[in-house]
Amino acid sequence: MKLNNKTFVVLASVLALTGCNNLFSKHVKCDDEAATSLVTKVLQDDLAQSLEHELKQLIKNGAIKDLDPAKLKLSAQNIQFSMVDSRTDFIDPNSPKTTCTIDLTATIPAELVKRSDEARAKVDAASVEQHANNLGVNYENNKVHLTLEYVLQPTDKGDKVLALLKNTSNVQTLLSETLTYAFLKPQIEKNQIKSLEASKAAIQRNDANNAIYDANNEAIVAADAATEAEQAAQEATAAAEGDYESY
Repeated sequence: MKLNNKTFVVLASVLALTGCNNLFSKHVKCDDEAATSLVTKVLQDDLAQSLEHELKQLIKNGAIKDLDPAKLKLSAQNIQFSMVDSRTDFIDPNSPKTTCTIDLTATIPAELVKRSDEARAKVDAASVEQHANNLGVNYENNKVHLTLEYVLQPTDKGDKVLALLKNTSNVQTLLSETLTYAFLKPQIEKNQIKSLEASKAAIQRNDANNAIYDANNEAIVAADAATEAEQAAQEATAAAEGDYESY
């Protein structure tokens, strides 16, 4: 099973600038609490959108007949994002844009990772850790670490701030597919049970057909033997009558 990999480029604005900036500056500070809250919300929204995309594909492919689709999107709430040590990389003198970096940690509950790995193993897919390595994501002990790059920019009216996240694509792919495999585990197990039952039924039918075939062959052999015995008896009788007549 291969899930869909996506590239995330998100531009979002929902938080007011009130209190987050100096009245004499058009730039938003990287460590502003409202700005970092916005970045967290963008991360959460990105993940929700990714899971929604996965869900549409799964429904289209008929892959979740026995599952509640709503549970996949709800699982995104289990991912905890935390950020520390913001840095200001560049304050654009010609625009209100401020380029920042911050240390991001995304924590995945151990039980979700366990379920995801169990589901992956059943379909011969890479484990969560192997998947992270393939994506070049820093993953250890159920935590994803990233030096997140983002740009903050207030609107022209100065009442909202926009946040553009630059390098979250692979992290979001890892999180999305980890949650999706964990969600699919019961369906994969049901499908495998159904497949196993179908295989057993096919074997039983084949065994029954073989038994009938063998029984038919045995009956044919017995009939042939009976015919040969009858012919031999007839020949012996004829020979005896011939000898009697000669006598």
